[in-house]
Amino acid sequence: MELINDFEAVGYGILGLEAEDLETLQDGDLKTHAPVAIIGAGTGLGQGFLIYQGGDYQVYPSEGGHADFAPRSELEFQLQKYLLEKHRIGRISAERVVSGQGIVAIYQFLRDRQFASESAEVARAITTWERETGQQTKSVDPGAAIAKAAAEQGDLLAQKAMEIFVEAYGAEAGNLALKLLPYGGLYIAGGIATKNIALMRSGSFISAFSDKGRVSNLLAKVPVHVVLNDNVGLIGAALKAARLA
Repeated sequence: MELINDFEAVGYGILGLEAEDLETLQDGDLKTHAPVAIIGAGTGLGQGFLIYQGGDYQVYPSEGGHADFAPRSELEFQLQKYLLEKHRIGRISAERVVSGQGIVAIYQFLRDRQFASESAEVARAITTWERETGQQTKSVDPGAAIAKAAAEQGDLLAQKAMEIFVEAYGAEAGNLALKLLPYGGLYIAGGIATKNIALMRSGSFISAFSDKGRVSNLLAKVPVHVVLNDNVGLIGAALKAARLA
């Protein structure tokens, strides 16, 4: 018997996916047996990688989501300062911006800076969520409410929050790719990407992913896919169990 964490299971699950389980954002130049990267924003920000050795891919988890958030614009620097002051802490991790809680944090930042007026529906969702802080179960998902308002209701505040989120997500995925050069593919897991697939396809994710100055050409060669199969973790657990048999 062996215990693995949820994102390690996702890593093994990548090995069992079919073409229809993926949405390709960038074809890249696939290299056989090259490193593979995985990243997934959800409750937190999972990261990991796969290395080919001993005739098969081995999966390695990481805590990359807790690395420092790297602002790339004046607005993102303001966001970082806002979060430092709001939480009275000394550093901001990537996970505080690129996650479900990150969507809410970006929205609150824009709201408090009066970027645009707030809709009553999203305001209720956030107020309820804040009131339930500390409870084991929550009756509302404010990140989902913000994403829905952005996609379906033309909410300017929500749309800007999702725009900043997707660009920060792409930039962090690019940071991971620079460290690994995953020419075996970079896979984006987690429910946020699949539920906002139109935003992921829009081009802003890949633009931020590839915007790495003089080494941008290296990332143009990385195949980038969104994992559409919600059961990727279960598939991975089964594949890992089969290796132990």
